[in-house]
Amino acid sequence: MRSHLSALLLVSMLLMLCVVGSTVLAYRIPRIEREAQASLQREVAETGARVELLLSAQQERLALLAALLDTTPASRADAVLDKAVRHGDPMRAVYWVSPQGRIVAAGLPDGGPARRASLLGSDLSANGLFRAASAGAGAAWSGRYQSVLAGDVLAGVARRDRRGGVLIAEVPLDLLLQTVEVAAGAGAASVWVVDRNGEIIADTDDGRDVGKFNIRSWPLMQALLRGREIDGRQHFQGADFRVASVHSAALDWYFVGHVPLGLANPEVRGMVLAVLASIAGCLAIGLLIAPAWARTMARPLQGIVARAAQTMGGAASVQAWPRGRVAEFNHLSDKLTEMAQALHEREQRFSDIFNASPVPMAVSDLRNASRLLYANDAWCSTLMHRREDALGRTGLELGLFSEAQRDALRRQAQHGDMKIEFAMRRGDGALLQTQTFGRRVAVGGEDWLIWANVDIGPLRRVEQAQRELNQQLEARVRQRTDALAAAHDALSATVAQLRAAQDELVRSEKMAALGQLVAGVAHELNTPLGNGVMAVSAMADATRRFQSAMQAGLKRTDLRALVDGVQQGVDIAGRNLHRAADLVHSFKQVAVDQTSAQRRRFALGEVVHEMVVSLQPSFARKPWRIDVDVPATGLQMDSYPGALGQAVGNLIQNAVLHGFDGRAHGTVRITAGPAQEGWVWLRVADDGRGIAAEHIGRIFEPFMTTRMGRGGTGLGLHISYNAVVDLLGGTLTVHSTEGQGATFEMRLPRLAPLTAPAVAPGAA
Repeated sequence: MRSHLSALLLVSMLLMLCVVGSTVLAYRIPRIEREAQASLQREVAETGARVELLLSAQQERLALLAALLDTTPASRADAVLDKAVRHGDPMRAVYWVSPQGRIVAAGLPDGGPARRASLLGSDLSANGLFRAASAGAGAAWSGRYQSVLAGDVLAGVARRDRRGGVLIAEVPLDLLLQTVEVAAGAGAASVWVVDRNGEIIADTDDGRDVGKFNIRSWPLMQALLRGREIDGRQHFQGADFRVASVHSAALDWYFVGHVPLGLANPEVRGMVLAVLASIAGCLAIGLLIAPAWARTMARPLQGIVARAAQTMGGAASVQAWPRGRVAEFNHLSDKLTEMAQALHEREQRFSDIFNASPVPMAVSDLRNASRLLYANDAWCSTLMHRREDALGRTGLELGLFSEAQRDALRRQAQHGDMKIEFAMRRGDGALLQTQTFGRRVAVGGEDWLIWANVDIGPLRRVEQAQRELNQQLEARVRQRTDALAAAHDALSATVAQLRAAQDELVRSEKMAALGQLVAGVAHELNTPLGNGVMAVSAMADATRRFQSAMQAGLKRTDLRALVDGVQQGVDIAGRNLHRAADLVHSFKQVAVDQTSAQRRRFALGEVVHEMVVSLQPSFARKPWRIDVDVPATGLQMDSYPGALGQAVGNLIQNAVLHGFDGRAHGTVRITAGPAQEGWVWLRVADDGRGIAAEHIGRIFEPFMTTRMGRGGTGLGLHISYNAVVDLLGGTLTVHSTEGQGATFEMRLPRLAPLTAPAVAPGAA
């Protein structure tokens, strides 16, 4: 045991150290990385700000020089620029360039007239620095600027003056490198200064990476140019780096800082080495103390194990558990003592609960002829057997059931769970109708059956009473059903009569409308036909006069009179007969559409026009008029023109009958237009009396009218609503304020639903 404890101690110590070390590394390394990222971002931002500040001195010198040139004559400009270059200024050369890009003055270190003369008038309009300064209001910098004077690569700064000209100063690259190194200070990170072309124009490593490679094609530079947030982890130059960047808007340069990741980071590498050293030291100490600790722990532990074995074997808990000098083992002995006492109390508690259960319960040993092992108080009182007489005996010996019932119980118990209903005999000989539930369980290697009995005698009596009550209720339901069937038959007959009356009213209303239509048609046709007859009569008179003139001697004037009279008569008769033919065609089209329920393609304006023409005779001698504002084309539909015309006609007739009743004037206005895609709207509005608020919610119901017995049947709007909704597939709504007229609006699909009735709605 001592060797086992020693090994256990070492393994535990090693495992604990590994867990602690891993936890420290898992916690500390990400923290170091985050701190390094934040520190790198701050360092790069501070470097960029310092570089801007240090280079702003050059920008200010250039600004002062531009202001001085504004007040200096052009002839003195070269001298001023020469003086600026010679008196200790880091600028190697300065050029004053006109707005057109020509050098008009130059400041040179030696002031040689030959070199100045070769520079003056040179065209710098294509120079990138000149163009950048001309386009902006501030200073523009370039880290890879090709000198106009010597042709070598250096730094350049330019600034536009108030006249639109540009001052360009050439600055040595050493100045830029020194400025970046001074701005970076003693930081741990390497910082690149990169222009928009991806050129590294300066760094904090003594110019080690300047001009060595271009990073424009790197994902890092592409993200910077697009203004996107860069990933803090980047891979380049064969290694992984943590990267941070800052863009200088004043210089239009990018300051990119980078430090190595992982073990290449000195701080991370130091943390890993410290943890490994700590684990090795602790393991060496454990090897020295493990054997002694094992000997100390083994002696009391062996006593505790032996006492636990005795307790598990059922020994009485009268002897105290072993104790020693190890406080933990003493605490373990105390807890084991408490556990043994708790087990005894729990066993007693389960026994009390078992006996307190109101349901009769018992436990039988299936391996010993199902003899009773336990029985609760409810079982003893219900079956009237004393516990001491029942335990150890079988149910057959107690007379609880017969051999057939015992065999049925055994078969049920073979399946694990048991549920059976049978009559048990109590100790007093009375039969008890029970439902028995059981479950087969294995306890400590024994095969037990736990079973409970429920007295279901009262339940069966209640069920019998319920069956008798159900029979009575079924008889009553049959009687009530017969009565309801008789009432239904009577109600069906009444509904059939009402429907017949409704059909008759519809037919009567249509006949009345037909009478009015015929009278109107006759009136409208009377005038053109009368005019035609009059024209024909006039032509007959002219013919008779011509015949008389022929007998007396024909003259040219007689022939001209005949021709003029016939021509006039033909014109009058033709116009009136065409008018009559148009009227007949409109009446015929309306009649065909309304009686055939024919589906066809048509223009909405065409149907409205034909319906208005057919109704116009009924308005001929009345102070009412119909205004139509419906486009003749553009509102094409594939639908049922008869149903649509009938709905429009009913709405117009409703306005005349109800809206203009008792009024000396009235106007019905019909308008239409396109709605959402595939739909049109059609409004029929009047300026009549309007609809009362208490009636507006019921106007589409059948037989809803305020003129019942005075020419109104209450079916017109009902028929229109059914035609629009059921046949045309649209909606019909009404808006009205009493005393201000009413507006009925249809919303109709250009393509009606495919299903349609065999005849038009409302057709008799």
